[in-house]
Amino acid sequence: MKMKTITKNRFALIFTISLSCIMSSCGTMKVFVNQESTYSKKNPITINQVPDDNSGTLGELQYLLQSNGYKLMSYGAAKKALNLDTENQNNSFHGEITNTTSFNSVYVLDLNYSYTGDLGGYYYYNFSATITNLKTGEIVMTANFSGYKTCQAVLKELVAKMNTVIK
Repeated sequence: MKMKTITKNRFALIFTISLSCIMSSCGTMKVFVNQESTYSKKNPITINQVPDDNSGTLGELQYLLQSNGYKLMSYGAAKKALNLDTENQNNSFHGEITNTTSFNSVYVLDLNYSYTGDLGGYYYYNFSATITNLKTGEIVMTANFSGYKTCQAVLKELVAKMNTVIK
């Protein structure tokens, strides 16, 4: 009986380690930054609302950006600073900056992702992010991830890559 238990436990341990290695290391993040943009960490940025945040994406990304020196503006404050048409289908920002004395420009970080969850947590299998200058309409940065990795790992990788290209 002891041998069967040890063998079963070893198999379960090896399977768990293999599965977690596969899930945590699969996928690549590609980032493109418009070199002509003037975006810096000091410019205010808001994260566009995400319809389903069970994965904790918004809170984790806000924490990572702030702890890396990015100046964040809440979605509500950005809505008040902008003349927004919020009746569109995907709840994204549309409008013009009406309070240009307070803001040289407002940047928005749009997210689009697909994820799945299990007992081990949440995992992205598709993720993209775009930073847009709302005053000029210029796309400052785009990032795409495809693969299968924990949400937290993908967000950390996104911010780390942003840190290398945005000062």
